[in-house]
Amino acid sequence: MRSPLVQPRPGVSRQPVSVTTRLTMSSDPAATPDSDVSTAKGSRIISRLLPPAIRLWLHSQLDHIEGLEFAIDGKDRQILGGYLPKVRLAAHQAVYQGLHVSQVSVSAADIRVNLPQVLRGKALRLLQPFPVDGQVTVLADDLRASLQSSLLGQGLRDVLRQLLAGAETQQRVPLNRWLGEGEASPALDIALATDRLTLCWPPEPSSGDALELTMGLAMRAGRWLCLRQPVATVLPTTGAPASPIALDEIEFDLGSEVDIRQLAVTPTGIDLVGMVRVIPAD
Repeated sequence: MRSPLVQPRPGVSRQPVSVTTRLTMSSDPAATPDSDVSTAKGSRIISRLLPPAIRLWLHSQLDHIEGLEFAIDGKDRQILGGYLPKVRLAAHQAVYQGLHVSQVSVSAADIRVNLPQVLRGKALRLLQPFPVDGQVTVLADDLRASLQSSLLGQGLRDVLRQLLAGAETQQRVPLNRWLGEGEASPALDIALATDRLTLCWPPEPSSGDALELTMGLAMRAGRWLCLRQPVATVLPTTGAPASPIALDEIEFDLGSEVDIRQLAVTPTGIDLVGMVRVIPAD
């Protein structure tokens, strides 16, 4: 997961970001009266400049976000030097590259940023990788909205292509008719049940048949997303019986920077609990 510098991506409309900020800072225990004055001045500088810099950085990464709250814990000297021992963040209705999320609650530790340069008016930059740990909730409506994104649209086509790789020759059914060529499928729908997810492709133009792909989702070893017991069902418009086809299970490696400890699929949404290691852009 790479985090670009603080510069909006071209062609993306940014929405206002509402922010509630809390800074929890303590001065060094051995501070002298003179250093107390310096520390108090430093605290005022931090409280005036750091939250807007973080807000701008988040604003540059996301298409939209609401209800953003973040808290920064650390000593004045640490923060003034660009070291943030701990940051806690919560938000709802966040959108990243067209992917919608209803609730986010995370914490990050050992963050190093270029705060000395920020104090001179430069943009905030991340200087080293750091872990982000917490929970993300994606509701069914979020998934439907995300289906319009080119990122998820391409990902679903890749999943379907892999699932159906051997099905056409084994079952004599040309399931690749639903792969499509566009970046997204506007009519594509999704349905959730306990531990199961169903993708619904619209009728294919030449035959009028629709397609449903049902599967279970599970995590293995924190980084492998497993599609369990996938079944593709062709729904003919002629009234003929549906044709369910059992497919081989597959797994996707999400990478060594990901550790998902819990993935729960319910009729209302998907809950994820885990860690992602953020890698700054070069």
